[in-house]
Amino acid sequence: MTRKIFTSIFAVAIAVMAASFFLIMGVLQDYYYEEHAAQLKNDAVYISRGIETQGQSYLDRIERNGNRITIVGDDGKVLYDNEANPSAMPNHADREEVKEALAAGSGTSERYSDTLAVKTFYYAVLLDDGSVLRVSNSSFTTAALLKNILWPTLFVVLFAILLSLLLASRLSRRIVLPINHIDLEHPGDQNEYEELTPLLARISAQNKQIHRQIEQMTEKQEEFSVITENMNEGLIVIDKKAGIVSCNQSAADILEVEKPAMYTSVFALNRKEAFRTAAETALAGHRDEQELSLQGRIYQLIANPVLRDGQVAGAVLFILDVTEKEQRDHFRREFTANVSHELKTPLTSISGYAEIIRDGIAKDEDVKPFAGKIYDEAARLVTLVNDILKLARFDEGLIEEEKVDVDLYALAESVMRRLTEEAAKRAISIRVEGERAVVSGIPYMLDEMLFNLIENAVKYNKDGGSVAIIVSADPVQVVVRDSGIGIPAYERSRIFERFYRVDKSHSKGVGGTGLGLSIVKHSAAYHGAAITLESSEGEGTAVAVTF
Repeated sequence: MTRKIFTSIFAVAIAVMAASFFLIMGVLQDYYYEEHAAQLKNDAVYISRGIETQGQSYLDRIERNGNRITIVGDDGKVLYDNEANPSAMPNHADREEVKEALAAGSGTSERYSDTLAVKTFYYAVLLDDGSVLRVSNSSFTTAALLKNILWPTLFVVLFAILLSLLLASRLSRRIVLPINHIDLEHPGDQNEYEELTPLLARISAQNKQIHRQIEQMTEKQEEFSVITENMNEGLIVIDKKAGIVSCNQSAADILEVEKPAMYTSVFALNRKEAFRTAAETALAGHRDEQELSLQGRIYQLIANPVLRDGQVAGAVLFILDVTEKEQRDHFRREFTANVSHELKTPLTSISGYAEIIRDGIAKDEDVKPFAGKIYDEAARLVTLVNDILKLARFDEGLIEEEKVDVDLYALAESVMRRLTEEAAKRAISIRVEGERAVVSGIPYMLDEMLFNLIENAVKYNKDGGSVAIIVSADPVQVVVRDSGIGIPAYERSRIFERFYRVDKSHSKGVGGTGLGLSIVKHSAAYHGAAITLESSEGEGTAVAVTF
């Protein structure tokens, strides 16, 4: 802008200077010519009066002052000339000024010489004797004058150009300085140039609009950040060049990296082939899903392209923790296999004994024992199916009974009485200790939970061992402690899994479905209770349920 203003001012100054110069020269020339012509007329009148009073001899006494004096007869013949031989001069009857003087008493004319670049003025006066007095004088033209004063003129022009440059430079900077110092945050405070008021008003209005838009964008960005930062799922937004536009903390934690800076390459977050494939596929305009194994957990990576006007503008990557889902699928498959195995064993026995009886192979005395075996295996099947149905009800949340107050001490005594006979067969002592403790719960579920714990304490005990059921009210807790075989440390975390048994060979001897402790876990969870386990191999086990 400064350069444009400087150029404009300088150009205007040069144009004005040139125009002024030529205008002044023209005016001066016209004035000079007029003055020259008037002076020439005065000289001619003055000389004509001298000749008329003193005769032609007057011409020899006057000062010439650069004038050429010529006397022409009424026939055009030159009678006198102070610069040339009259006899050698041509007839002047055709000269304009002479003809005018003969006709009107006086005449004037101008003639220009291209060769000499001079202009000659003529003034003629009719004398009393009928002859014509002509006085002439020459003057240089403007071009000739300029040529004569060329160097001084060039000096003046150069000085004027330099002065114009200096003034234009200073003036352009002075004009631009207030504009450069306008406070764009508060343009309304500027009053240097009134002409800028409309522009500054628009800037002020735009500033307000921009501030409103920034505030709205900031609010939306904060809302987006709050939402994404509180997500458990990982969220990464990238541009079409794979630069990170947004990445929440969950994504950084899942990928075990520091939260990346803006426009960092997304491929720097993880080097796994699945991660790269998903991102590249999304940036190619196609949805993709991949599975990632990180930190011992399983994640599902979903990559979706972001399109704008039909073109890929970026992509959004979601990282979902599907470990529990995968585990559930694994447990479901394992449960199905275990159920199939557990059902197959008694059904095989039932089928075998029934086949022997059907074919008449069994002796009469063996029929009753075989029938007893079939009954026992059928009872085992019923128990297994009932346990499976119970777990299915827990899984589906189909418990509809209302909770009531249950005395855990009385419930423990009831269970103990039902198991006393079984314990007595192996000389195992069983007792209930502690105090009355009431909890809000479903009676049959709590009964089954205690029954499974106490029954296991009896089954996996030593002959002549002991089982103690300790009930406390503060906190509400039931502890079942036995002096049995104990549980190895490496298997304690799995004993509540469905169909899991610590000692497979011993389990066959004691029977059971392998679902008892799993039912205990679900029942405790339903009542908001926590289960803790302490065990030592060969010394016994203590299971505590704290409400």
